[in-house]
Amino acid sequence: MVRTGRPRSFDESEVVDAATEVFWQHGYGAASMRRVGERVGLLPGSLQAAFGDKRSLFLRSLEHYAQRQRAFGTSLQDPGPVLPRLRSVLQQIAAAASSDHPRGCMLGNTATELSDDPAATAIVRDALLELERSIAEALARAQREGEVAPAVEPEGAARMFVALMQGLHVLARVTPEPAHLRAAVDAALAPFSANP
Repeated sequence: MVRTGRPRSFDESEVVDAATEVFWQHGYGAASMRRVGERVGLLPGSLQAAFGDKRSLFLRSLEHYAQRQRAFGTSLQDPGPVLPRLRSVLQQIAAAASSDHPRGCMLGNTATELSDDPAATAIVRDALLELERSIAEALARAQREGEVAPAVEPEGAARMFVALMQGLHVLARVTPEPAHLRAAVDAALAPFSANP
């Protein structure tokens, strides 16, 4: 008779959520299976049995975080004005500067920390490119609807927005003045409106 072991007594999605938070807060190098286990009340061995090694759990967590970013990109396709939604997300990033421990963007953090890991960089690259495409499509639609100025080139503008998001995340980690970052957001958005 084959023994199958005890059934899992935890929700995998909750563990991935918690692992994502741990890796996002501490980075890959400083996070450990023990730290993730403590967060969810599991022993490292149970985590490894369910998810494999630390790198496997990290990649799954990174993909989970990337899905969150994709959800924002998808929301830009909803009807209605686009520029207020872009302003809102940029201002949320700027507001992170006033938190006690701004974490930055897990995608940008990973690109910096694990630039030599092909699987991690592929997830980061794909997520950022997908976000860029979503923003470009939304800006093109907003341009057709008269919200965005005709002179704006949607693909280049989308690339600028993704770069601005990453830059704001970095600055929020070292600049404790949200007003400084909000000014950057205002300056970046000013040329886009068809009705200044």
